[in-house]
Amino acid sequence: MREPSSQIVEQWLELQLLFKAHPPNLVVERLDFRGGRNAKLTPELLAGYLDMTLEQASYMREEHASVVQGLPDYPQKAFTGRGIAMIGGGRYSEFLATTLGMIRLIGSRLPVEVWMKDRSEEKAAWCDDLLTQGAVCRFISDYIADMSVFTHYYQLKVPVLLFSTFAEVLYLDSDSMPVVNPDAVFDAPLYIATGAVLWPDFWRSSESPYTPFITGRDSVKATAVPGFQTVEAGQMLWNKEKHWKGLCLSAYYNYFGPDYFYTLFTQGSHGWGDKDTFPTALRALGANWTLVAHHPQAQKYNDGTGTGHGVKIVQGTGAAMMQADPARGEEFRSLFLHIIAVKLSPRRLLCTECVEDASALSAQERLEGKRVVFKGSIVDEGSTIHPQMRDGKRLFATKVEDELNDLGKLDTEKDIWRVMERVACVGAFSEEETCNRTRTHLEKAFGEVTRWDGGSERRCR
Repeated sequence: MREPSSQIVEQWLELQLLFKAHPPNLVVERLDFRGGRNAKLTPELLAGYLDMTLEQASYMREEHASVVQGLPDYPQKAFTGRGIAMIGGGRYSEFLATTLGMIRLIGSRLPVEVWMKDRSEEKAAWCDDLLTQGAVCRFISDYIADMSVFTHYYQLKVPVLLFSTFAEVLYLDSDSMPVVNPDAVFDAPLYIATGAVLWPDFWRSSESPYTPFITGRDSVKATAVPGFQTVEAGQMLWNKEKHWKGLCLSAYYNYFGPDYFYTLFTQGSHGWGDKDTFPTALRALGANWTLVAHHPQAQKYNDGTGTGHGVKIVQGTGAAMMQADPARGEEFRSLFLHIIAVKLSPRRLLCTECVEDASALSAQERLEGKRVVFKGSIVDEGSTIHPQMRDGKRLFATKVEDELNDLGKLDTEKDIWRVMERVACVGAFSEEETCNRTRTHLEKAFGEVTRWDGGSERRCR
């Protein structure tokens, strides 16, 4: 895999100048949504949230139009091929190690780029380990000299997509793992037709009535509740040649996201962050794109009843969400499992005396003086999954487990634990005690242990 070209680095500098020339004219603070995050959306509720005048919105509409006018054309020959791009760094690297292991276990042959904010987030020896798995480390700071604008983890997704060497990108969050081979998704008719596929979230849009006016979708302030679903950007499929300007406009939204656009697009309700910057940019440009028709399905924790329990979310309860394969048409078949609650890494689940670990912090968190001292779920009685870990049981509800399987061919949770055994026993995150506990849990919950010795796999029953 090659390095991102100087052509795109130069284009980023031009974009940055464009963005700085057209900043928002006020700071929109992140506040709690009035009426509560699960309040019924009404025109009055949405209109009464932001303290913004028509004059301020009109000014921003003109600034936005200037940015759209100045968006650059696609840089020919800057990118090539198809691949997966992900963001690691700090504690996210542990989650990513599990996800990457699943990507390879289920047969994906796509090249993978693992991005981090800067080299301070690199786990010792991990980048060497990634090379053996068909992945390569990249650092955003190698291509952006001034990283001070990136104050939130949410903002990093856009530079990863911009700088990735791939012309066609499957972006995955560190905790969003495919449960069947995702390679064929690039050949899905919906993707070929539009060049951008996004997946829905659980809730409807709560954007400000000024959003369509500011972004040029309408000539007046909206008077009705938005009629569309928000997106869940833990996975995105993006053809950069078809939607380069949409990606660049999303970069503008994220550049000023924490102080303006994130709150404009959500008004403090669910999903504050980068996720709705992508569909908003595509809508603003009148682009043709695909929102997967199937709503996500909630995956619950196993409580022994066959129905499960979990952390409350908007519709039902869930520990994770399952997103559909867009190639399956009207039939819902899971393609991605995106973890909502307790993240899947061996240390988070099984360590008994976890100590402070600076590598589990992002660079920003270290600057803020944060510390990481935690207990694994096996000993943390306050953890949602403590009973399952203590008793060596499956994490996910049996009733939902069948929905994770593709025509009965897979046992997804067992595969995840097989991967986590490799993470715990081999490579940069290996630790003898956690390795042994992972093997014990595999044997108790699934009657099988997959022992990784020197990188080779040997199953034991």
